[in-house]
Amino acid sequence: MKRPVDDWQACCLRRAGFAALLLVTAAFASPRPAHAITLDARGVGQALVFPYYTVNGGQDTLVSIVNDGDTGSASYLYANEGYNGRTVLQIVVYLPPHDTWTARISAPAGADGAALFTSDTSCTYPAIPQTGLAFDARSYAGGSGVYPADGGPHSISRTREGYLQVAEVGSVISGSALDLAIRHPAPGSAPSCEGTGASAGQYMTKPMGRLGGSAVIVNVGEGTFFSYAADALAGFTDEMLFNSETLLWASPFRITNDPTSNFPNGAVAHVVSDDAPLALDFPDGIDAASAVFMENMIANDYLVAAGLGANTDWIITFPTKPLYTDPVFMRFEGSIPLYAPFVEPFQAPGLSRVRVRAMQYDQEEGHDAASVLTLLWTVNVVSFQADADVSGVLGSALAVPVAPFAEAGTMTLDLAHGGDESHALTTPDGRVLHGLPATGFMVYNIINANAAPGKLANYGGTFPYRST
Repeated sequence: MKRPVDDWQACCLRRAGFAALLLVTAAFASPRPAHAITLDARGVGQALVFPYYTVNGGQDTLVSIVNDGDTGSASYLYANEGYNGRTVLQIVVYLPPHDTWTARISAPAGADGAALFTSDTSCTYPAIPQTGLAFDARSYAGGSGVYPADGGPHSISRTREGYLQVAEVGSVISGSALDLAIRHPAPGSAPSCEGTGASAGQYMTKPMGRLGGSAVIVNVGEGTFFSYAADALAGFTDEMLFNSETLLWASPFRITNDPTSNFPNGAVAHVVSDDAPLALDFPDGIDAASAVFMENMIANDYLVAAGLGANTDWIITFPTKPLYTDPVFMRFEGSIPLYAPFVEPFQAPGLSRVRVRAMQYDQEEGHDAASVLTLLWTVNVVSFQADADVSGVLGSALAVPVAPFAEAGTMTLDLAHGGDESHALTTPDGRVLHGLPATGFMVYNIINANAAPGKLANYGGTFPYRST
């Protein structure tokens, strides 16, 4: 077994616990056509979305990517900042069969930004030095050579929180020079990693789609530990997509493709409506990827009881939003920009507003009046506090404060409506998906002030949304 990353050693935890759920099979009980994009209910696929990472407040985010297949894989890993989803780090991760890669995202001592660290010996390109691979502000601050500066803040601190995307771009041909280079010669020994750069594509074929992933947001000093499984997209592509020219400042949703589509560059999305699967054909793969994340309503619990020292944050991430609202990616029909299902571009002072309808309930049938909640960014951290600059649990600067109706209860968000806005994605044949492409989870923390002296007394958990 490989050596755990440093923070696991500090916590006296084993990497086997971090690897978490190995994930299998399809989203539907009935067979699904090959290549159509599906949000896999059991968490295995060709592409992964990790809705949140953070290094705020002394926290680290520990990431695990698993190849559960019988052939090696090559995947692009993108770290995207939370305001506008601009890519702040991209590497290629190579996994031999049934291998797991672990890393941590941390704030280096004395630095304002984030960096990627690992002691895992699985191959990456570029290689990650022992001192870490720093996240880069050029994609949003200017100077990347690809992206112009955007309308948000330009400091490196913007890299401290965001979300991750993984796209498998190729399956490594068994017995090839690349296959031999990424395999561990013996248990615990490091592979050679020769030839994992620009020429590696010659040893690849189409992706097999056996990736799974999980993450943990951990604060060693405070004793908090919030874990979640990554979302998995199956049927993402039927082509080998490794290309050395796309290794910088890209997005996996831009390379979605589907040979079963009736459109030249289109893709088919499989979604469930009234418990029946629907195949929706879109001329743009961006819309197909959005379709599988579309939610009409999300709901979850909250807990803010003062006697428990409780706080609750909700992570609401729109993983495809930048492709509709960032002027670099926005599509146009004539001179009219196509924002739908969103409503406005990302602009100064660093936001792209979308309004949704919120309703809170206590645990005894009581409820407040419906209100409008404005979500400003690609990653939004809804914090159940009347007013705060940072969220109560995760210390997020992307905080959207909500005054809690009760000490404990639930909240529902109507993602299809808010104020005078409506949000929908329409297929070329006229079918309409109401809502927004969203993912995330609820996280709560309890601090026991009556614990014995010298004892840590933090409790918490993460829970996925209920949704329609």
